[in-house]
Amino acid sequence: MTKINKEFSDTVGIKDAVSLKTRKDLFMSMYKIAKEHRDLAKQVASNDIKDMPAETDKTMISILFSYTCLEAYINTIGEDILRHDWQRFKDKRIEAKWRGVSNFLATKKFGKPHSVFSKDDEPFKSFLELKKIREDYIVHRPAHFGDFVQTKYGNTDGTINVLNCDNAEWACKVVKDMVKNLCDNIENPPSTDWLK
Repeated sequence: MTKINKEFSDTVGIKDAVSLKTRKDLFMSMYKIAKEHRDLAKQVASNDIKDMPAETDKTMISILFSYTCLEAYINTIGEDILRHDWQRFKDKRIEAKWRGVSNFLATKKFGKPHSVFSKDDEPFKSFLELKKIREDYIVHRPAHFGDFVQTKYGNTDGTINVLNCDNAEWACKVVKDMVKNLCDNIENPPSTDWLK
């Protein structure tokens, strides 16, 4: 018993006080950050070359936090809902977690094998593209110099053709679509109010 619980139990005359626990679901904060930076990317976007770094930076943060939100969300859902069955998915790659957890939960809901996400269908197809952008343009970006390409800012590095405010908007939509699709296919889904 903690000191706080001992003091509480002495005050109310209960022999053993109940221990209360709490947690912060960080995926909600991650999504909030993704949306904030999506909005900032829109605000700084223009055709003036001096605005390109700011648009790229804000978009990069939005994409990273959108992807990280989806990773944290499926880990939370898996652990919360599957409990001991989570062990079979826990160490898999993120796309395998999304497919495995969703199919497992949908099969329970529908009483027969049910596939929720397909790599060829939306929103999973966009999720895989989000992962590819994260890896190819941000996390594992090659360090070599490239040719100038045409962008809305003129002839410059082609990164802005991918890391732009439109893709920041799209990344946030991928989060919404993935979470809603999962929740539509499971019994007693958690609240999605945080997606607003």
